[in-house]
Amino acid sequence: MIGNGDVTTPEAVVAMRRHTGCAGVMIARGSFGNPWIFAQARDLLAGRPKRPDPTPEERFTTALEHARLALRLQGDSRKTALEFRKHFGWYTKGVPGAAQLRERLFQIDSMEQAEEIFAEQAA
Repeated sequence: MIGNGDVTTPEAVVAMRRHTGCAGVMIARGSFGNPWIFAQARDLLAGRPKRPDPTPEERFTTALEHARLALRLQGDSRKTALEFRKHFGWYTKGVPGAAQLRERLFQIDSMEQAEEIFAEQAA
């Protein structure tokens, strides 16, 4: 049996396994902008301390890497940048000044603009 539903934290993975006795847990929306949830959940399931949450710089680096992969698949187009705005919103969740950062990122027309914004934030 596979557990599913509202799994948005590593702790929720452990709780789902404990509550249902399932063999595995599916994570969907909980991974949006948070690919670290998988490694953190594995830590907890193995009885290890959960590795720390990523720093803002690690979040920005991963968001840009994700964007570059999308560009490689879809091509460097305005459409790709517009579609990726929501991903940048997820990656910046919980970062200090996130509301202002998202406001700027939601206005991009190119990935170059996103790279400039993240570079300013990291400086």
